[in-house]
Amino acid sequence: MTLWDFTYFNIFLYCLTAITTHLLMSLGQTLFHRYLGHHRLGGRFFTRHLQFHHAFYSGDHIISSDHPDNEGNNTPFFLIPTALVIGLSYLFLRLDVFFVQLVAMSLSFGAHVYLDKQYHMAGSWLGRFSWFREKQQLHLVHHRHANCNFAVIDFFWDRVFGSYLQPGTARRGRGSRGSSRGKPIFITKVTHRKRPLGEQPRPLAMPTK
Repeated sequence: MTLWDFTYFNIFLYCLTAITTHLLMSLGQTLFHRYLGHHRLGGRFFTRHLQFHHAFYSGDHIISSDHPDNEGNNTPFFLIPTALVIGLSYLFLRLDVFFVQLVAMSLSFGAHVYLDKQYHMAGSWLGRFSWFREKQQLHLVHHRHANCNFAVIDFFWDRVFGSYLQPGTARRGRGSRGSSRGKPIFITKVTHRKRPLGEQPRPLAMPTK
C-alpha cells in the first residue's frame, strides 16, 4: 500500500485536515495575541509585545519603510504549543494525514508572520490586492486601539469574541482589556512616515483594568 491514496474520500479528508488545521492555527494566534500579548496574564509576552512591537508601530509610524531588527515579536513562542500538537498528531494520525497537517501548519504559520510584517511595510507589493488592503486596515485599527481586531488573517474570530471593529466606526461601551472603559473610540486616518534617524519609539502604556 502506498503512502498517498488519492481516492475521493482521502482527497476530502486531506482538504478537511488542511482547512481545519489553518483555522485552529488562526484561532490559536488570535487567542495568544489577545490573552497573552494584551493582558497582564501574559507577563513577559505582554511587556515585550506592547513595549516593542506596539511602541514602534504607533502614532504616525504604523506604516513605515523603516523596520527594527528586533521588534520584540512573540510569534516564535507560538511554535512551542505548535510543536506539542505536531508530536501528538504524529502519534495518533495516519502518516499521510499527518503530512498534510504538517504542511498546512507550516504554511499557515508562515502566512501569519509574513502578512503581519507586510501590514506595516510602506509600499508593500500586496497593496495592489483589495483583500490585503481590507485586512491591513483592520490590523491598523488594532494598532490605533489595542482592544480590538486581534486576528492577523481571519478576522471573523474577532466577530466571534466580540472584539471586531470596522475602520471608520466608533465603539462605545464596556470595552475589553487594553482600552478605556466607557469611552468612545474613533478611528482616525492612518498615515505613515519614515522615522528620523536616531529617533526612538515612544513608550506605550495601555491600561489593563
